Amino acid sequence: MPLLVVFGVGFIEIWFAVPTGLALGLPAPIVWIMTVAGSMTSVNLVAFAGDALRGWLVRRRGKDWPDKTGRIYGVWVRYGVPGWGLVSPLFMTPPMGTAVAMMLGAPKRRLLVWMLAGVMLWTTILVVAGIIGMGLIQAIH
Repeated sequence: MPLLVVFGVGFIEIWFAVPTGLALGLPAPIVWIMTVAGSMTSVNLVAFAGDALRGWLVRRRGKDWPDKTGRIYGVWVRYGVPGWGLVSPLFMTPPMGTAVAMMLGAPKRRLLVWMLAGVMLWTTILVVAGIIGMGLIQAIH
């Protein structure tokens, strides 16, 4: 059951999945695997629904959507798919980052590769930070 909890939380947000898994007493590699698996499941669902969603939004909001003047668009133009994939899990949920990139016209296959890299990177950082934090807490007690 704890595996499904971590997978489910990872489906929505990696920043909560890692502490949840560690708090449930799961081994760090299992927490990492379940978090990445959950997150990438939602990223793939969003990516494959993205074409239909983009078409619907363009029909609803017009051809000039999304706005080409905002901060998010500036990050997109400056760093492209690799930068977006690596950084977006830091600032928003991976499925949301995928949806925004799809709306901005990211090629699906490239986006999925870079979102996987970003999710793996940030999940690794969070697991390592969690292990260090738990070690410090145990050292104090």
